[in-house]
Amino acid sequence: MTNAKRGSEALMEAWRNAGQPISEDFVSGLAEITSELVLERILIRGTPRPDVLQATFRVDGNSHGSQIGSVVQSVVDLAHRTNVVQHTALTWQTRGLAPVIDAQVIEVSVGADNRAR
Repeated sequence: MTNAKRGSEALMEAWRNAGQPISEDFVSGLAEITSELVLERILIRGTPRPDVLQATFRVDGNSHGSQIGSVVQSVVDLAHRTNVVQHTALTWQTRGLAPVIDAQVIEVSVGADNRAR
């Protein structure tokens, strides 16, 4: 007789091993930190529990450079507090050509897909 797993056991094992879950504390903290930025795009994946979150935020113009720096630092601190720092990637870029910067963009990516970064 073999030790075949029942479907429910396989499902629970897959759920437990699905990667770093994204906590509600992280999502609510990110929403608070970026409340004054424009949300351009958001993608949340993972069923039954989200384990990948990708979001892009924008601030128009070049006059908010210090704001972008403080947002990035706040997101890094949040990732440390909520234990997702090993699975977090942040990118920052400008849109436009100097000296006229149209916008600055921050992309936050959290989840198992970021392990190799």
